[in-house]
Amino acid sequence: MSSTGTYTTTYTVADIRKVVENFAADFSMMAQATGLRTRESVASVVADLSVFAAYGYLISVTLFLLDKDGNKIRVTHYKVADSAAGWKSDSPGNNLWPRTEGGSLWVVGTFSDEWWNKTVPEKEAFVKARGLNSPWSKTEKDTSFSGMISSAGQKYASNGYGWERTNYSRG
Repeated sequence: MSSTGTYTTTYTVADIRKVVENFAADFSMMAQATGLRTRESVASVVADLSVFAAYGYLISVTLFLLDKDGNKIRVTHYKVADSAAGWKSDSPGNNLWPRTEGGSLWVVGTFSDEWWNKTVPEKEAFVKARGLNSPWSKTEKDTSFSGMISSAGQKYASNGYGWERTNYSRG
């Protein structure tokens, strides 16, 4: 006896928002611990990322903690998954990053080809129509994790949508 079947996963914008809220909690705790971002700054970044996620343009988000000389101290990478069915969603945590006077806390979003293939006027219209806080342009900064040690972090999921976190620190 054999059987066949199809397994499909669906999620809604509400599921995306729920996952992004977990990221928002992480980011807020990191910002407060490091003293490098205001609550307003965190909220504006999260609002933008939520829009990009809802439209399917977001592939990943990476937070970089840099010292005053621009050296990476900590990095957290969140990979977006639209096949997160069966994931157990964790609670935000492990965000007690060091206070870093004179440092910076970067946020880098990685976007889909569908986003980057839009013309400049199309991107500008999207940003304006949705009231985004930043144009989210390409960066020339080093966004690699070279010389860092990785460790598994939380998974945030709702129905089939999720973000998987990996932590990086200097070795």
